[in-house]
Amino acid sequence: MRYTDLHTEGEPTRVVISGFPDLGSGSIRDRCQRLQDQYSQLCSGIVREPRGHEAMVGALLLESEDPACDHGVIFFNNVGPLGMCGHGTIGVVRALHEMGRINDEKVTLETPAGIVEASLEKDGSVSVINVESYCYRRDVSVELAGGQQVTGDIAWGGNWFFIPDSCDIALKSTNLSRLIDFTISIRTALEESGITGRDGETIDHIEVHESLRDGDSEEGQKGVRCFVLCPGMEWDRSPCGTGTSATVACQADRGLLAEGEIWLQESLPGGRFEASWRPGIEGVVPTIRGRAWMCSQGELIFEDGDPFRHGFPS
Repeated sequence: MRYTDLHTEGEPTRVVISGFPDLGSGSIRDRCQRLQDQYSQLCSGIVREPRGHEAMVGALLLESEDPACDHGVIFFNNVGPLGMCGHGTIGVVRALHEMGRINDEKVTLETPAGIVEASLEKDGSVSVINVESYCYRRDVSVELAGGQQVTGDIAWGGNWFFIPDSCDIALKSTNLSRLIDFTISIRTALEESGITGRDGETIDHIEVHESLRDGDSEEGQKGVRCFVLCPGMEWDRSPCGTGTSATVACQADRGLLAEGEIWLQESLPGGRFEASWRPGIEGVVPTIRGRAWMCSQGELIFEDGDPFRHGFPS
């Protein structure tokens, strides 16, 4: 199985180029379901230790049957497929460019969440026009196990997010364990309270914010530092592309971010995405811009008898 490893603003992506079992024909959404039903253990082996890392996202390159698309891609993390992945898309575009498979520096990708367009900019960054995003519910309150009330917005950015109005924990690396515990407690409370996204879909990403620090941005620049808990209880090292999209949708819904205005989103390690939006049908269409770097290329081997061929057990 051939692969290319990259990181996007610190978050790893493993692009699977060849050697994955045939998923048959149909839409990328249909093939994603087959991947989940038949090859979840293989996906775990690709991204989890000892071959990968719990925070790694896999990106399986496929041919798209949609004539409007250049390629298809299915993203997956340590617990299964993702509808969409912003940082992963940036990594995929950079990998395709290195492989000589992008014409005119632009590419259209079919994902399980919908079609996204991306372009490689002259400075080496990648701009991604994401799927339409929207604020689903405002000011939703949930009670945590210790009795604390947390209020926030539920939003779709290609995945489902709960974005609290505030967080009393400073977003810095020394508070990592506290941030993980806090966001896990929110996710648990949402599940126990039956609070979901549209059509009962699980809210599997929790994103907390704090204001940008003095000197971190130009005067008047709108944006936040963020911490994002992902579905497998790992945290996103990048500013999270789908999370940035969900945030921009909420800001636009509240009239706090104008069409075309730049939003800056910064991760815990300091990586940055720039974002803006234009009107969609029922929400907004975000554009995310970030950078990815090549890390390695190689071949994954899964030997018979290897007790960890499917990754470390949960």
